[in-house]
Amino acid sequence: MKSITLLFVYCVLSQHINPLSAGVYVPSLAAAAPLVLPAPPPTYFDDACVPAALQAVAPLLPTLAPALATTISTSIAAALPPLLESALPLVLTSVLTAAGPLLEAAAPCCNCICIQYSLMMSLKPRNVDFQETWANLKETVAGVVGLRSVERSVWNTRFSDVYALCVAQPEPLADKLYDETRNFLEEHVSGLLQRVKSNTSLESTDYTDGLLSRYVSAWREYSQGVAYLNSLYSYLNLQHVKRQKVSDAEIIYGSAATVSCAEHDARQLEVRNFRVRSPLALYQQLVLEPYLSAAASHHARFAAALLQQGDISHYMKHVLEGLEKEISLGHRFLHLSSLEAVRGCYERAAVAAHLPALHADIERLLREACEDHPHAEQRRNDLRRMYTLLKPLSGQGALKPLIEAAHAQAAREGHALLDAKHNKDEAHTHFVNAMLSLHGKYSKLFAEVFGGAQAFVGALDKACSAVVNSRGANESSRAPELLARYCDCLLRKRSSAGSDTDTDDKLAAAIVVFKYVDDKDVFQKYYARALARRLIHQLSASMEQEEAMINRLKAACGYEFTNKLHRMFTDVAVSADLNAKFQQHLRDNNLSTNTGFFIQVLQAGAWPLGGAMAPLAPPLQLERPARLFEQFYRASFSGRRLAWLHHLCTGELRTRYTPRVYHLAATTPQCALLLCFETVDSAPAKELRDTLQLNNETWGRHLKPLIEAGLLTAEGDVEGEGEGQCEGTLTLNLNFSCKRTKVRLTCANAPNQQGGSGGGSGSGSVNEGNECVHCDDDRKMYLQAAIVRIMKQRKVLRHTELIQEVVSQARSSFAPSVAMIKKCIEALIDKQYLERAVGTLDTYSYLA
Repeated sequence: MKSITLLFVYCVLSQHINPLSAGVYVPSLAAAAPLVLPAPPPTYFDDACVPAALQAVAPLLPTLAPALATTISTSIAAALPPLLESALPLVLTSVLTAAGPLLEAAAPCCNCICIQYSLMMSLKPRNVDFQETWANLKETVAGVVGLRSVERSVWNTRFSDVYALCVAQPEPLADKLYDETRNFLEEHVSGLLQRVKSNTSLESTDYTDGLLSRYVSAWREYSQGVAYLNSLYSYLNLQHVKRQKVSDAEIIYGSAATVSCAEHDARQLEVRNFRVRSPLALYQQLVLEPYLSAAASHHARFAAALLQQGDISHYMKHVLEGLEKEISLGHRFLHLSSLEAVRGCYERAAVAAHLPALHADIERLLREACEDHPHAEQRRNDLRRMYTLLKPLSGQGALKPLIEAAHAQAAREGHALLDAKHNKDEAHTHFVNAMLSLHGKYSKLFAEVFGGAQAFVGALDKACSAVVNSRGANESSRAPELLARYCDCLLRKRSSAGSDTDTDDKLAAAIVVFKYVDDKDVFQKYYARALARRLIHQLSASMEQEEAMINRLKAACGYEFTNKLHRMFTDVAVSADLNAKFQQHLRDNNLSTNTGFFIQVLQAGAWPLGGAMAPLAPPLQLERPARLFEQFYRASFSGRRLAWLHHLCTGELRTRYTPRVYHLAATTPQCALLLCFETVDSAPAKELRDTLQLNNETWGRHLKPLIEAGLLTAEGDVEGEGEGQCEGTLTLNLNFSCKRTKVRLTCANAPNQQGGSGGGSGSGSVNEGNECVHCDDDRKMYLQAAIVRIMKQRKVLRHTELIQEVVSQARSSFAPSVAMIKKCIEALIDKQYLERAVGTLDTYSYLA
């Protein structure tokens, strides 16, 4: 209990004295030397127990004097808490009064810190003459804020004066001290202001005659002085000013305990306004706003002078240099938060005000930058500067003219490239190379000049799409056909071809053009037809390249787009296996065909095989192998029907009647016609035509290549022209000769057929018209299927929303027109897939 009592007295003294100063000089009764009383260590007792403990300790102090020299328990000393601020004024007087005599009696035997009783008694509240105390305190305050020397004893005395004024009796004088101090500081700041404005001799070389230097000097002096003053007034801040503040919670939510009075309301309003106001409001009002106003006027005059002195290139170059200089100055002399405002001020005054002058030269700069102009590189630099200036103003539409001009320039050059003179037989190559050249040129230009900005990439895409899908009046776009022919030429076997790497690169580049084609479904039909010819007649240069191209198309348009193409590849692989099994079947049954016989079984729904085949009576040499294969196929598969497509079949014959052996590759009707001369050298044309059961049109198409090649000679009308008459005679040319031993006989496609073994294009207009009809029918079925899928999922949908979803689904294949979609909706209503919702005209319901 004795050690506890001593420790509580120690805590009262240290906790109450320490807020007043960093250290208090007190004489030691043992050594008579000044010592500094330190603050106690952190403790962890409950703060609520301290006042009760102090009240219990005070009466016991006189009886515990002999034991004060005993050692304080370490464990208890480490656990006692600091005295609560609210408890100090209540118990300080009674504890110190009782402890004074006790400490004097115990001083000779105390080996730690002793405290003079007279100092303790000075902490007791008393009557204070404010004017006299303030006069002494004011002199010290003036010395502190003026950074003059203040003796330590004076400093400690003024601490006591501040404390005495705050706890004075009968009424504390803290408010009066606060007001007098505020008035003094206002007068002091006014004096500093006059010193800053005056022409006192300050060594400075700045162009404002030392104004800024004097201001900075005064500000540093004042800020350091009031920091010291804050330490001198620490008790006032802690006990008085802190209690007058309104907490954030009271500002936001209010307080029921707050006394409603005019003074409190004004103070609370002042605090609230301070919280809401920006921390840099004074800086923005006094520095930034005047600076921006003056800078805007200067920038406007600077930009106008540049336009008058030189052309737009000169203007943009120096405006950009001015912008960099302005930002650099902002970094050095302004707050970092002001940089955006400085940039915006410069751009509005020097750039936005002169947008018409910038926009006027856009087309010229683009044209000279794209052409082989001597100053092309300089024009690219000008466009780069223009984009840098206009980009921050894009929200005001400053970039729109530049984007539109870039689109127009690319589209104009693209049309010029397509209209350039070229060989009509190489139209597909000219088309693709022109588009790749256009795309590569402007992609590089926009990447270098505009940094690959998405707006300019989109403008290039729109320009390329417009060029690719351009068409004349009442004409369809030729882009799908030309692109399909280009791919077909690359994938076919050819005598003088580049490496496989070059072919792969060209096919990959063709996909770039393909993405701009709107009628992708038309391209799919042309490509599927060319692929069928290559696979049937084994004309593909590489199956790996074929498959790689299909995979590229699938990546661009999805699996549904290439589904039939994949099935065609599957049929080719299955047919090879089927032929191997058929040959094994013939060997197992001791059968022979006496001819080389290879069959391809193709799915009718996957291959573009055209309509019904032309009638043909096959020669006897083909009859038996075909019959044997049909028997084998029916035994292997049930429920499948075979239809022979003789117009797609080819054969190879070897001549034995000529001095040299020639290998003739011909169509099935041509082979059948030549085999008719195996036993005779001459025969009437009409008899041969009837034997083969060919109509006039088919007979003429297959006969003409034989006569032109010199294998047959004709006498009279042998092609059946003139109302179907065919009275001439055909004779085998026994003296046939040719430089090549392999002769390939081609045949033009029939106008109404999509497949064929030849590659002629004489039926272009009719075939193109039929192609458009077929595409329209396919598109209608596609759109109807899409509408049914959407309505089955959504059940009820408005007209505009249905149109949008259908267009979104069909965009990967073609660009449907709204009129066609409406016709498909009406057709589905007639078929009772949909109905109009009751009471509404623009809403559809799905009928399950």
